Amino acid sequence: MTELKIIDTIYGKLISLNKNGGIPVNLKARSTIGTVQDDPFDKWIGGLIDKTLPKNFEVVHSGSLTTPDIVIRDKEKGTIVGLEIKKLIQKPNGSDSRGLTIDYNSSLPSGSTMIKVGEETVIIPCYYLFALLNNSSTKIVTLVIVDGDFLNYDFDLHKESKYANYTEYGHGPYGEGSVRHRKMYTYPNPLNTKLKDFFLSQILVGKKAEFDKLPDAGKITEQIIRTDKFGNSFYYYLKDGRSNAPTDLGTLKTLTDIFDACKKRKPKKRTASMPVLKPLKK
Repeated sequence: MTELKIIDTIYGKLISLNKNGGIPVNLKARSTIGTVQDDPFDKWIGGLIDKTLPKNFEVVHSGSLTTPDIVIRDKEKGTIVGLEIKKLIQKPNGSDSRGLTIDYNSSLPSGSTMIKVGEETVIIPCYYLFALLNNSSTKIVTLVIVDGDFLNYDFDLHKESKYANYTEYGHGPYGEGSVRHRKMYTYPNPLNTKLKDFFLSQILVGKKAEFDKLPDAGKITEQIIRTDKFGNSFYYYLKDGRSNAPTDLGTLKTLTDIFDACKKRKPKKRTASMPVLKPLKK
């Protein structure tokens, strides 16, 4: 299997579970999984992948605060792909809980990432699974899986971010404090309620060139053109496995500028917060 085919197989299993407007999930309580850093949803996804792929595949959970969340390896052919998982909970009004952007913590999203195989550092492809759960966290109402390059294709930028954090010691008048310099990145949120082609859908977005390699790509319903700030255009296909429309690559609807609202953000003036008391009466 190619890396995209592995992800496509996982996607196919997920959407096959769909019923009554969502994909049912069964999340164990945090306390039964291990440390408080463990995410029950990540564990549920990992278990589903383990049951879906053939026995020659291994599914490895990276552990807390490590990217990607899950690493999948074909032990026979050596193919490895990463899967980072991002989950949001619907608000009571049905919208997502973040809007334009979502936190990627201190590691930028990327279509490539680094792992260790023994002592060797290996660069592997990485996909991102975005899931919007209903307010009671019993089903996935929006599922978007994307090639990481769809969000950021600059691997050097991603690599720099992994080493950009540091801690400063000897801080303060007594030299006893420390300051943790940890950058926090926000990039587009594919679960944004206002993205009408994504919201309440169950889709897979991959590079056009990679889909073209698959013998049976399935229900390709749209193409997305991502144009960078240098004028380069990158083509992606959007697959909707639940669509009943026949695939006609010659007449695909084309989406552009889907995250343009992110570019319109402006920096806000920051002020120091402090308590406010009413003046004493004279």
